[in-house]
Amino acid sequence: MYHQLTKPDKKIARHCLDKGLDAEFREGLEKFETILRDWREGKFANNKEAYHRLFEAVHKKDTAIARRYDGLTGSRWLITIVGILRDGYISKDDVKDFSDETKAVIDRSLQV
Repeated sequence: MYHQLTKPDKKIARHCLDKGLDAEFREGLEKFETILRDWREGKFANNKEAYHRLFEAVHKKDTAIARRYDGLTGSRWLITIVGILRDGYISKDDVKDFSDETKAVIDRSLQV
């Protein structure tokens, strides 16, 4: 999917990407908090098991964030926005101010 974003669309896109990234960070932190809470409550056999579970969760989330956002160029902004919209990190309300043409591209992409 290639669609040239207008200058106003790029501003909205940057906001969407920032919001999506922040939501992914929050999701990760909440997951890590749950693991730490379970550790404090003694739900792991030992500290090593808890540490490995936390490390694995951090590594997995970091890899997912890096795959989506690292090296993100303008040509991939729109497809990334579709992905974070589909995954629930941003809402339809976040993309409502895009140009009609850009909204149409997003809607078509969501239907696939």
